[in-house]
Amino acid sequence: MNLPVIIDIIIGLVFIYLTLSLLASEIQELIATVLQWRAEHLKKSIEVLISGGSEGAKDPVQFQRVGQLAYSIYANPMIKDLNQGAKGVLSEGFRSVTHRMGDFYRGVTGTKNVFGNKSTGPSYIPAECFSASLLDSLNISSLLSSLSKTRLEKFKDLQLAQIKLIGEGLNLPDSTKPIIEQELKWLTAEFDRVIEDYKNELGSLNNSLDRMSEKLGFYINDSQVYLPETELAGREFQRLMAFVKARFDSEFEREVLRGQLQPSLSNLLNTVRKTQDTVGEIIELKQDSRIYKQIQETLDSMPESLKRSLYILAQRAEKGGGNTQEQLERFQKEIEMWFDQSMQRASGVYKRNAKGVAILLGTAIAVAANADTINIINRLSKDSMLRSTVNLYAQQLVEKNAKTKLDNLTSLTKVQQDVDRALDNVALPFGWSEPNRLERDKQGNLLWPAFMAKLFGWILSGVAISMGAGFWFEALNKIINIRNSGKKPASATES
Repeated sequence: MNLPVIIDIIIGLVFIYLTLSLLASEIQELIATVLQWRAEHLKKSIEVLISGGSEGAKDPVQFQRVGQLAYSIYANPMIKDLNQGAKGVLSEGFRSVTHRMGDFYRGVTGTKNVFGNKSTGPSYIPAECFSASLLDSLNISSLLSSLSKTRLEKFKDLQLAQIKLIGEGLNLPDSTKPIIEQELKWLTAEFDRVIEDYKNELGSLNNSLDRMSEKLGFYINDSQVYLPETELAGREFQRLMAFVKARFDSEFEREVLRGQLQPSLSNLLNTVRKTQDTVGEIIELKQDSRIYKQIQETLDSMPESLKRSLYILAQRAEKGGGNTQEQLERFQKEIEMWFDQSMQRASGVYKRNAKGVAILLGTAIAVAANADTINIINRLSKDSMLRSTVNLYAQQLVEKNAKTKLDNLTSLTKVQQDVDRALDNVALPFGWSEPNRLERDKQGNLLWPAFMAKLFGWILSGVAISMGAGFWFEALNKIINIRNSGKKPASATES
């Protein structure tokens, strides 16, 4: 057997593998669509990410938190809106049929629907959508804002208490005390108004501190009218109030003050990592307060593994400095990178699982079609007419699809159509026709050595089919180019 004949046999074998791989790809895609493999794998991968590893949360309470948080993320509008289907009677009808088939399969096998009361979920989630949905589900921004508002209100109370203490410590005449007390009431009302505006998000933290400093200045000036600097009480009042005012006006004091009033991400996440008995921030709050309830709800919704992971990511985000909003933006970017890294590993797991299914499906197709690699090689080597015909159609297929890459359904369909036209004109050496049937003796008993050889041929075909249509189409391109002594040189126009 000379080299050209061997190459022709290889081309014929690759063409047959391509034909069966196209069929396997369509069947596997249909199964994946009906059973929602991609969407289910994505949902389970997100649960693994939340639970802190492939083993997941073993504790029932933690396992329940993982499931609830995953459902909460999927219920977020940013994720929910990704799961959009085509409109139209045919599209909606096909989608309804596939959902019913999936429900039937889960009912027969007892498989749990990972989407709860929904039929499906998105097959792909962008990292920015996941990070935004996670932060929204955990109310991180709301907690940061609430803690800042609570701390500012505490700071206000402490300053007013200190100012009141200064006034009470002065040796004032009875005629002056009511006036100073009235001024303090005015200052208290003004401070309360500033705090209320900040709670209603009508101003920033820095703006609120500026307003409080301004009101404090008015209070000091008005009070000084009734406390002449020449008197001992007036000088003492001025000295002590200068210390209070410096807390607002000094550049260095203001920076420290902002750091105290604005909770850092790691500070917040360190708070929710601990129990209420060990968190100083929570102990100081009343249990019926809104911020206490918010922290407690977040504490109850987060698995321990997620608390640790987010705490580490928050520490990374804080290394760049900046205010809380800048840190929050970097924190979101850290979550996105964390999600992308996890999805890369999940993609590898999905491909390995899909490969296993492809081998099983390829072997099933090989048995059903009686595509025995050994028998196919024998037929091609002995039948020159069959070999020439298969090679002719393989050559035409390559020429028509020279620039095609089998990486999407559109290109797959185009090549499939060309292969179907070829199959209408050539009988490939597989199937259960007389020449391909199992060998038996004169009594009709199965010849086991022949059957074992055919079984080996089926397995070879099944493994080859699992390589995929794209692999065999590229192989066919290369082999035909080798037989034709390389690719045709590009013309000057094409160059």
